[in-house]
Amino acid sequence: MIELHQFRPFWGLPNASPFCMKAETYLRYRDIPFRSVPSGPRRSPSGQIPFLVDGERTVTDSQAIIEHFEARQPSHLDADLDETQRATAYFVRELVEERLYWQITYMRWGDPAGWRVFKPDLTPYLPRALRGPGLFAIRRTLLRRMRRRGLPPDDPAAAYAQGMPVLDALSGLLADKPFFLGETPHSLDMSLHAFLANILDQPHENPLQAHGRRLTNLVDYTRRMKALCYEN
Repeated sequence: MIELHQFRPFWGLPNASPFCMKAETYLRYRDIPFRSVPSGPRRSPSGQIPFLVDGERTVTDSQAIIEHFEARQPSHLDADLDETQRATAYFVRELVEERLYWQITYMRWGDPAGWRVFKPDLTPYLPRALRGPGLFAIRRTLLRRMRRRGLPPDDPAAAYAQGMPVLDALSGLLADKPFFLGETPHSLDMSLHAFLANILDQPHENPLQAHGRRLTNLVDYTRRMKALCYEN
């Protein structure tokens, strides 16, 4: 049985890591049988999760997991895309996985209001060694990295203002299509659904989520992907 090593479900989301959720969304969409194994970075060969064990082979990185299985499919998810669409998908995925990753991190670890609700919910999931001073050290490192990216904990409005144009651009790209590149999902949708769901569907309100929920085509899109991949 294929094993997907990832964090446990959290806050009603399949995974609070958008990269873990990206891999799981893909496996579910392709109807590939797998077993979810609760895990953490210390167990990964690369020090990051998700990672996947398929027989003798271990695959790290969510995009590599998708390509590992797409190489076996009779038709690649992106087989119908032309060169321009493939280039668009590449740049959109790279932008989202960089910019929205740090927005999601800020929502939980940087924004003081977000941290107040995230910390008590997260702590029971952590190994005992990572609670208390260990958790403080992790947050201190993340705060330093967020400040370098212009995401200050003392100015949430300025921090979230960096993420809102990304959501606006995604809403414009989606327009009235059911999926980002047309009538059926492509590999890009596996990533975008995971990142959007981690913003729109997490239970605690913040300005970025409020902005995203006003973009009704993005809300409808996340519901469509959830129904397609998680409710059947």
